[in-house]
Order: sequence, then C-alpha cells, then structure tokens
Amino acid sequence: MSYFYLHIVFHCNLSFRASSRVLKSFDLIAVGLLSWVPHFTTGIGWALRLGLHCLQQAQRPLEAQWVCIADFTVQIGCQKALIVLRVPVSACSQGKALTLKQVEVIGLSLGETWNGARVSTVLLALFKRCGWPAHVVSDCGSDIKKGIIDTLLEAPNRASWISDVSHFVANALKHYYTKLSLFQQFQRLCTRMHQRLQQTRFAFLLPPKARAKGRFLSASRQAEWGLRTIAYLEAQEREAAPEAAALAQALRGLKSFKLFLMTFVRNTTCLNQVMKIVKTQGLRAESIQACQETLGNLPVRSPIRKEVSHYLQHYVPIVESSDSPLLGSSDVIESLIGKAKQRLEANGHSELNKSILLIPCMCRELTQDLVAEALTTVRVQDVTTWVSENVGDTMQSKRRREFPRSQPQKPGTETAEPLADTG
Repeated sequence: MSYFYLHIVFHCNLSFRASSRVLKSFDLIAVGLLSWVPHFTTGIGWALRLGLHCLQQAQRPLEAQWVCIADFTVQIGCQKALIVLRVPVSACSQGKALTLKQVEVIGLSLGETWNGARVSTVLLALFKRCGWPAHVVSDCGSDIKKGIIDTLLEAPNRASWISDVSHFVANALKHYYTKLSLFQQFQRLCTRMHQRLQQTRFAFLLPPKARAKGRFLSASRQAEWGLRTIAYLEAQEREAAPEAAALAQALRGLKSFKLFLMTFVRNTTCLNQVMKIVKTQGLRAESIQACQETLGNLPVRSPIRKEVSHYLQHYVPIVESSDSPLLGSSDVIESLIGKAKQRLEANGHSELNKSILLIPCMCRELTQDLVAEALTTVRVQDVTTWVSENVGDTMQSKRRREFPRSQPQKPGTETAEPLADTG
C-alpha cells in the first residue's frame, strides 16, 4: 500500500490529499483490491521517512571519485535552502546531459540569511562526513562562490570550483547588452507591442515575456520572435493581404530593429552551441577546442567572444591535470529545484518546512524494496528529530504556539456568560 500510494504522489504530481481522494474515488475497497485507504497525513509520514532514508544513504562515503553541485533554492517565505548534490565522475563522461536519476542529494540546509562563511561551514561539515569531491560546480553567485572557494582551501586533494556555463554565458550577454541602447529600446518596444496586440485579432503575435530573474538565460526568445514577426509582416505586405496595413500599424517600429536582431540571434545561436558542447561533453581538451572553433563564428573583436573564450581557457590547466572530463553545468540541480518548487506548490506550502525532505525522493528510482527498507529503518521520531535540528520553527508552528486552538467543551459542563453576575 505504501509503495502504491507514494507512486501516485511522485509520478502523478498529486498532492497528498488528492492522492487519498483518488484512491477513495476508485472504490477499490468494495471490489477487494484494497483493505483500506490511508489518510493523507499517513502518506506524508511515509514520504518524509523515505526522504530521510534517501538522504542518509547518500551521505555515506563513496570510494569512487565524485563531483559536487551546489545551489540555493528561491526564497519561499523567510527561508531558502542550500541543496548539495553528488554525481559520480563516471556519469560526467557519458556524452549526454545529466538526469536526476544520476545524482544524489547529500545536503539540505535551511536558513533565513546566507553568506560565504555560513556556506563554508555547512560544506566543510558535509565533506568531512561524505568525503571530498574532485571539484564543485555552482553558479556565479557571490555568497555561494566565496563559501565554496573557502571550503576547498581545506581540501586534502586539489579540488577546484567550476562556474556553471549557462550562468557564465548569461552574464557575458548581460555585461554587453545591458549597456547597449538598441537592446534597451527593443525591450521597451516589446512592452508596447504587448499592450498594442493583447485582446486584438493579432494577439497570436504577442512577444514572449522577459523573465524577471535570469532573463539573459533565455534572451534569444524575444529576438527570435522579432525576426519571425518581421518575416510574417513582410510576407503579408508582399501578398497585399487585406489586414497588412492594420498589421503594419500594430507592429510599427519593429522593422527598424531587423539588423540588430539578426546580430543578436547570431550571437545567441553560437553561444547555445558552446553551451550544448560543454553540457554534453564536459570540459576536456577536445570539447574546449570545439567550443573555441564555434566561437570563431563571432567577430574577433566581439566582447562576448573574448569573455567566453577566457572562461574556457581558464580551465585548460585544470583539464590537463584531470583524468576525466570536468562537469561544466549545474542544469540538473536547476531542474531539481524547479521540480521541488512545483511539488511544494501542489501541496499548498507558502514556506520551506519539513516538506523539503521530499527533495531526495525526486532523485531516486522508486521501488517497492526502497520504500520497504525506508519504512523499516527510519522511525517517525527520526524524522521529528531531523526536522527539529534542521528546519526549526515554521510560521505554522509559531502560529499554533501563539494562538492555540480552544479545547472542545466536555458534555455536561456550562460556560458562564461573559458579563454574568457570579456574586
């Protein structure tokens, strides 16, 4: 029953309440397939015990070399979590991007404030318990970068910090285009286009919205939209379509950006090819050479080309001293964080709490043996202790403590009126 229930929760992306209702709606008890339907709180308990079991198993020292990936979740409520993954070095040389089934969660730490010193403290304790990685991959965030570099100073081996290629490329684009007036004008035009086209017959041409955070990670989407829309407008005008004049009026100002957009798409297409090479082949002599050849499609004096080329050259000495390719991408942890956020939203949580223990379950293949082992070895008290030590007070626990529910009145007792005369 526990495996069947957890399979529905994790593979159908249902909340625990919904999973219990689904089982009840099938009326499987009546036909003899089930003897009982677990309450959703029972399902939550099973999942938390499974998550703690997966975390404890992953924290055992590994004889083979491994790579660490670390990142912060987005802040939910007043806290955010530091997640640390372990990847066997052998998985980094398979010629394709990593999947969640190839990684393990070895670290989950929550906090309201994070800085380099705290990141270093957490990682140092974790690496002394789990062993030291061959290298650590993360984005370019100042807090996590400083914490990792300070930690690796204590490493007995020559471990290195590797900057995630996606974030580095996004920063290279940001450094160049943020100051470019044409880019700023195009962004403002996209905003006006959205206002002009929405709720009209041309709404199918709406530009994609720019992301509030990390917009340069998908910067090419708006530029590609611009070129497609210009091509569509020019085709309508050549065919003398009845709506060509109205369409040109709605899209006024867009054609003047055609040359800029062609250059922008050329740059992002080239950089996407570089990122694909690093993500699938890792950082090694052959892949670095292939990336440098790909960058040859950009002008020699291009600041973007120089910055990305410098990134690649920086890791050449580390590659030469390594027996295996270096992992250059942290996409797998971004995928895990996105999946975890979706999971928390499905359960209606507005803060990080004990449900963070569901994250290790997302990196394991759910089997009957794994669930049975977890429920045999991990007690409810073990989960309670872990939550008390690592999560602490949540908004809900504080609310219950400060505003306790009134106890139901026992039958046969009477409550005096608030202003009754008791003399």
